[in-house]
Amino acid sequence: MLFRKTSKFVLSLIIVITAIFGCFAAFADYTEDASITAEVKARLLNEPDIPRNISVSTKDDVVILKGTVDTSLQAHQAIEVASSVDKVGDVVDTQLKVKGSESLMTDALITAKVKGKIRHLYTSRKIAHGYQLHVETTNQITHIFGNVAREADIDTVVAAAKEVKGVKSVKTNISTSHP
Repeated sequence: MLFRKTSKFVLSLIIVITAIFGCFAAFADYTEDASITAEVKARLLNEPDIPRNISVSTKDDVVILKGTVDTSLQAHQAIEVASSVDKVGDVVDTQLKVKGSESLMTDALITAKVKGKIRHLYTSRKIAHGYQLHVETTNQITHIFGNVAREADIDTVVAAAKEVKGVKSVKTNISTSHP
């Protein structure tokens, strides 16, 4: 009889301990997901041309991005930023939408002209060798992402893009590849 009571007590104790450890594990998962979410949000806020309306959540190390961006370049940048955070297993972007253009042809022509201006800046030696820039225009707002060799090249590129007929504004996320 004593053995049976002791066995029940031990079994009950094992169940309670297992439940406690299960709660700790669930809490640890929750805090890690919350930490990942906070880090992704902070990094997105540091990106100059990423809209602030992107919501971020994390479940089991998988980051979910939700919201609307102006260009596919912004969507790619947001996914890249989220993927760069430690312990992120995957990024789900199915709820991240890109605004449609009201005039695809006009935007495509503006993008081509801006790219041509940038190429001209390089061939006329107004910006340094080693630039890697990506251009996309949506609703006549030109977005330029990438790297240039010198800090002064950023202003030169922006000024040239603003000269293109039809450009309403220029938004950038350009950094220098050399300190």
